[in-house]
Amino acid sequence: MAKCTICNSRKGKRKCPATETFICSMCCGESRESEKCAGCTFFGAVSTCRNYRGAPYFSTEEMAASPALHAIAEVIESALCLVWESDGRNVNDRTVARLVELMLDEYHFNDGGRTIADPVLAAGHQMLSRTIRDDLSHVDAGKLVKVLGAVYRSIQRRTVGGSSYLEFVSRFTGIW
Repeated sequence: MAKCTICNSRKGKRKCPATETFICSMCCGESRESEKCAGCTFFGAVSTCRNYRGAPYFSTEEMAASPALHAIAEVIESALCLVWESDGRNVNDRTVARLVELMLDEYHFNDGGRTIADPVLAAGHQMLSRTIRDDLSHVDAGKLVKVLGAVYRSIQRRTVGGSSYLEFVSRFTGIW
């Protein structure tokens, strides 16, 4: 197998459509750009390995101490409960965690506008996006990202499978 045509030090195992040569996975990851890599099977794989728990977030103490942050989180969590209420058969904690990931894709990773193939996720994304756009337009994007990060961590802490997080948070939002 030939060496990577970019770094010339590792084996080139991936056929790069942009260079039309074989490159190593490291160079592939470091040189990805939407213009030249559109349609490549390796280009879309970046979002599947994002560290959402590494996104900025407010701690539970910061959230509890700030009525303003709590109000923002309540709007988001109420919207998640509405998504659950609209389709309780197909929506669970995993679904709403994925919806928050999609919002983090948009607001933190600046990677929105992708087509969502799953109809349940697409409908939930539309509801959550509309809520954020209509009810939280006054909120600074950095603050919104940190609240989304806090909600995401809350989902991870509270879920034990099924809809345990949603059941917990619905007691406070009054939805469901």
